[in-house]
Amino acid sequence: MAEQTKTKTKTEKETKTEKEFTFHLFAVNLLEKVVEFFKGILTADLLGFCIKWLERIGHLAIIVAAGLGFLFALIFTFRVDKFTSFLYAIIWVLVIFVAQYTAHKFLPKGVTLIKNNPTQMSSKAFLDCLGFLSLIGGVALLIMGIFNAINFKSIEPFLWGLGMFVFLELVALISFNPQEVEISMVEDNTAGQEAIGIATFFIKAFMRLVPIFFGIGVVLGTVMLFISFIGVFGSNFGGAFIKGMGDAQQILSATLLPFLSYLIFVFFYLAVDLVKAILAIPGKLKK
Repeated sequence: MAEQTKTKTKTEKETKTEKEFTFHLFAVNLLEKVVEFFKGILTADLLGFCIKWLERIGHLAIIVAAGLGFLFALIFTFRVDKFTSFLYAIIWVLVIFVAQYTAHKFLPKGVTLIKNNPTQMSSKAFLDCLGFLSLIGGVALLIMGIFNAINFKSIEPFLWGLGMFVFLELVALISFNPQEVEISMVEDNTAGQEAIGIATFFIKAFMRLVPIFFGIGVVLGTVMLFISFIGVFGSNFGGAFIKGMGDAQQILSATLLPFLSYLIFVFFYLAVDLVKAILAIPGKLKK
């Protein structure tokens, strides 16, 4: 009985000492709870929902953009009387639908590539910090975008801030769910393997988010094209037309993103495999 009391007293003392020792980390402990709270919100299910619907909305926006671009060119033909503008209208519709075809074919390929190329990291510390910083950065840029939109009386800074907010929150989402990009945690990672894990995390996170970037890029481009289309009926017809051409290029770039990202990923991983082979040489020589 005396020994049990002695052990209990010792445990209480140790717990008290532990609390006293970690008191200076109260802010860290608080932020840890904040991170855990957001991890409960930014789940893999949310990622799947965003990918599914933004991909669909992106394809619908392409149809709208095709129609807007065609009308844009027709109005230019009537006002400036150039038949070449009508040809551009037809070319635009053909090009954007061909780009949509490539997007549809390559959007699912990203998931396959990620699954076939698993990587490892030693701990979640890097990913948790990256996710937390992305959360804070996204909110800061959204507030800045709202402030600039009010200041300059334009919707563009708000759309830019909103886009950056969504992008950074998605980076946080991937950081909090590394299993979505086939990253596992192992303790015996070497420094070289850790570097490969970090580098591949970014390219795989980008690849996983391509359907969302595709959807957001096409939708934002279509909104901007619609604003430019309204400007055609104003006094600055030439300026609206030039801006509309820029918006059309943005839509086309977003539509081609799945195909281009596939190529980037494949050649990036070719370099990664070469580095892995070099790092494996010392172990093979020892054997």
